[in-house]
Amino acid sequence: MFKAVVSTQSTGAEQRANAKVAEAKKKKQKRLKEAKEEAKKEIQAFKNKMDFDFQEKMAKSQGYGEDYSAQIDKQSEADSKKLDASLAANEDKVVAWLIDLVSDIKPEVHQNYATVGFA
Repeated sequence: MFKAVVSTQSTGAEQRANAKVAEAKKKKQKRLKEAKEEAKKEIQAFKNKMDFDFQEKMAKSQGYGEDYSAQIDKQSEADSKKLDASLAANEDKVVAWLIDLVSDIKPEVHQNYATVGFA
């Protein structure tokens, strides 16, 4: 009789222990699945942020954007004004220099012609 009670109690204890182990395994699997889902969400959010940052940098570096085009327009306008001012200041000097070069002709024998011995 004692053996039957002990046997029944040990079998019941084993069943409860097995149930607790099975429950712990299920909880562990559930936690792992949740952690995996959370990690996937974080990875996707990181990828989206990096992609957005990359697209933004590419747009700025390639000149797509109102700020960049406005900056280029301002720079072009400033360069144009500098060139116009330089032209106005130096036009007479350059024209006079070119006229002097064209009108001051010095007849000389070319150095290749002179080395052949015809001169």
